[in-house]
Amino acid sequence: MPDIKATKLSYDELFNSTTMFYMNPDYEAEIGKVVEAKTADISVGLRTIKDKESLKQYIIDHKDALDNLTSIAEISVERFKRMVSMIRKDRGFVFGTEWGLSKIRTAMMDSPAMMESILNLLWDGRNDEKMQSCIPAFYLENMAMDPVTLSMLQDENTVRRLVKRGLEGKYSNGIGDAVLSDIEKELKRVCAKHGLEFQNNVRVPLLDRAVSFVLESPTNPRVIIDVSYSVTTSSSQGSKKEAARKTVEVLNSEKASGRNIVYINFLDGAGWIGRQSDMKEIHRCSDYVLNFQNIGLLEDIIDTHIDEI
Repeated sequence: MPDIKATKLSYDELFNSTTMFYMNPDYEAEIGKVVEAKTADISVGLRTIKDKESLKQYIIDHKDALDNLTSIAEISVERFKRMVSMIRKDRGFVFGTEWGLSKIRTAMMDSPAMMESILNLLWDGRNDEKMQSCIPAFYLENMAMDPVTLSMLQDENTVRRLVKRGLEGKYSNGIGDAVLSDIEKELKRVCAKHGLEFQNNVRVPLLDRAVSFVLESPTNPRVIIDVSYSVTTSSSQGSKKEAARKTVEVLNSEKASGRNIVYINFLDGAGWIGRQSDMKEIHRCSDYVLNFQNIGLLEDIIDTHIDEI
C-alpha cells in the first residue's frame, strides 16, 4: 500500500467546520421567481372574494382553494376537518373516514347541500346559532370572512408567506439536489484524474440499500459515500445513524475476509449540530468524514486508496 496521505477528521474538527446554512445564490434566485409567480397567481383569485357568492365561485374555480383559505385566514385545518365531519354526520352521510381538504372541496361541488353548509361555516360560522350550539367559541373564532379576514386575503405579503410555507418541502429538496450536485462535481474531477467511474443514488446489494455515490460499481463497491445535509433536526438523522452502524458491520466483515471498502460520510448543516449524539456515532462508523469546508480531502482519500480501487 502507498504511504497514507489522507487522515480522518477528528469529531471536533468536523463539528467546528460545519457549514450551518448552505448558500447558493443561483438557487435562491430560482426559488424566488417561483415564489413571486405563485404569489401573483393566488392573489388574483383571492381578490375576487367579496361576498359569499364570490367565495363559492372561488372554491369552484381553484382546486387549492381550501388550502389557501385555511392558511391565510389562520383556520386550523384539523379543526375545520372535524367541523366538516360533524356536518356530514348531521346530514346523514355514510361515514367511512374523515375527508381531507381536496375531498371536502369535491363534495361541495357534488352536493349543493354540502356546498351551502360549508360556505355558511366559512363565511360566518362564528355567528351561526346552530354552529354556536355545538362547537366551542374558541374553535369558531376564525370562522368568519369579516373585513379583517378579507383584507388578509387581499394582502400580497400575507399570500407570499403562505406560498413560502407551501414551498418549504420543494425548497429543501432543491437544496438537497444542489448539495449533491456540488459534491458530484468534485467527485467527477477527482475520478477523472484517475480514470475512475462512479454512480450516484444507486442501490448497493451488499448493503441492501441505496447510497449517495459508489466507486466504481454497486456490485463491486470500492468506495461508498453517504451524503446528509440537514438544516433542521429530524428522526431521519437517527435512521442515518442506524444505517451507518449496519454499514460498518457489513464492511468490517468484508475487511476480515480481505476485501477493503472505504466508507465516507459527508455530514453538514445546522441540523447536525442539534443531533450531536447521532453525528458522533456516524463519525465513529466512518473511515472518513467530510463537509463543505473540507471537501478537498476527497482527493486525498482517493489518492491514498487508488491502488485498492
